[in-house]
Amino acid sequence: MNKKGVTLSNKNGRKTVTGLGYYECTQVDSFKKLIQNSIKKFQNKTAFKFKRDNAIIEKNYIEFGNEINALGTALHHLGLKNKRIALISENRYEWALSFFSIVNGTGVAVPLDKHLPQVEIENLINRGEVDAIFYSSHFNKEMLELSKKNINIKQFICMDKLEQGYPSIFSDIQTLIKIGKELLEKGDNSFVDTEINPEELSLLLFTSGTTSIAKGVKLNQRNICTNVSAIKSMIKVYPSDVHLSILPLHHTFELSAGMAFMINNGVCIAYSEGIKYIAKNLKEFNVTALVVVPAILEAIYKKVQEGIKKSGREKIVRRLGKLSNALLKVKIDLRRIIFKKILAQIGPNLRIAVTGAAPIDKDVVNGFGMLGLNVIQGYGLTETSPVVALNNDFYNKPGTIGQPMKGIEVAIDNPDENGMGEIITRGSNVMMGYYQDDNATEEAIDSEGWFHTGDLGFIDDEGFITITGRAKSMIVLNNGKKAFPEEYEMLLNNIAGVKESYVWGNTAPDGDIQVCAKLVLDKSKLKEKLGNVPSDTELADILQREIKNINQGMPQYKIIRYFVISYEELVKTTTLKIKRPVEYNKITDLQVKLNTNMRKINGTNIDNII
Repeated sequence: MNKKGVTLSNKNGRKTVTGLGYYECTQVDSFKKLIQNSIKKFQNKTAFKFKRDNAIIEKNYIEFGNEINALGTALHHLGLKNKRIALISENRYEWALSFFSIVNGTGVAVPLDKHLPQVEIENLINRGEVDAIFYSSHFNKEMLELSKKNINIKQFICMDKLEQGYPSIFSDIQTLIKIGKELLEKGDNSFVDTEINPEELSLLLFTSGTTSIAKGVKLNQRNICTNVSAIKSMIKVYPSDVHLSILPLHHTFELSAGMAFMINNGVCIAYSEGIKYIAKNLKEFNVTALVVVPAILEAIYKKVQEGIKKSGREKIVRRLGKLSNALLKVKIDLRRIIFKKILAQIGPNLRIAVTGAAPIDKDVVNGFGMLGLNVIQGYGLTETSPVVALNNDFYNKPGTIGQPMKGIEVAIDNPDENGMGEIITRGSNVMMGYYQDDNATEEAIDSEGWFHTGDLGFIDDEGFITITGRAKSMIVLNNGKKAFPEEYEMLLNNIAGVKESYVWGNTAPDGDIQVCAKLVLDKSKLKEKLGNVPSDTELADILQREIKNINQGMPQYKIIRYFVISYEELVKTTTLKIKRPVEYNKITDLQVKLNTNMRKINGTNIDNII
């Protein structure tokens, strides 16, 4: 173990922190080596669990490897060597199987977001010059329609059994595995013997587009696989662990940390049946590890707190928390024993949750920590494969995104008087570039190899990084001071009855920049707290008082000036990030349409006037 984990320096006037890691870790540079190593090491150990017809099915590492080889061999037989192959489906075993049959010796994987509208799916398939598609049966109709329009797609491969009557370019995974096994028995080693070049394009990933249209990010296997190795330098998972796969696999966070990292360490991956089944799946799969976005953890934590409150045991839990914290200081950890009953309600074996993609409330991290569940905040982007920094098993600073992982540098570009500036990063995890967009690539990656993240933050004297907000969403007030929507939203979301919020810098008719908010309310929570859902006028008064309390804790120039309310959920990406440009356009268009301004509609329920 490296006790410090980082080195700090000043390079070209920039405060720079370089990750050394805390654990020893073996580097791999290709998915093929990663899979081969895991098969050799873990063999008959269960690699995957999933439910079919209410029965839990298991696949071990040897079975997984054999099916990858069979499916990959069949793909070669179909003429798909060196082709681009898309994947679109819910999280499932066949997604992982399809993915590795592509990247371990066939071609380039193009994972797609299953929630995209049909027209956008078709657009990305065309942009990505896709030759074949793996899909789940949920998309049978869409794929049939697509087959009539797109003559460039050579194969449509369903992850479920296909009925008779489909065109000849349609097949299914089980049929192809059978064909592949027969070819292997006859000595066809075209897939198995394929050499992998870790520097070549292997993944084409389209970003979620929270600030602009989706960009194509080009990644090679060295990018992802060295990142997987680096995660291991910060946190330890074990072959006895079970990870519940929840986040969409087309997103790099789940693909890298939730799939490749788990396979690399012999962790069993269990597939969630969906968001509403998380609580049930945590228990029935005996889950010990999660990779999630903060919104999921915050929702679980709220339910825990509500349960404690209803039981009338708040004071007892607080006292026990103080006792367990005192014992921790003398290296006695009884948290999971003391709070066994509470943990049983979440998932009795859940011990670690890695979270990223958005800031998480410190109280949630500390609250779960008190119970014995280690919540580790990290940070990454699709362009960085994705993880840049992570808190770790030894040092966990809530409110920060941790320290850079092994082999990754982070610096602050153009810092202000407080040391805050744009976060830039460099390492083998940084993308090859943007697909068919050299100008955007040159803008993002400078001549020294630094990737400019667009996030603002600072580095403390121990190498921990704090993000203050996105440069594009930063609010610059008339006095030149800066404010960030995320810091307000964290406070507003703690108001009872507020489900979520969106904060922006509103330009008043006189040019004044005002901090304004849209509060999305939850009727069931309001009814639970107040006994009924108050009228809009009553709600406006209640929320105005809550905002006044928040404003008292900040300088006058930063206060929230006006707000509107709604019951309609904010527009978000599949990883639950707010699509800020969309929300901004909605509220500004409303003001133009009604020939009004935020001062005049302050406290209004905009659902009634849209």
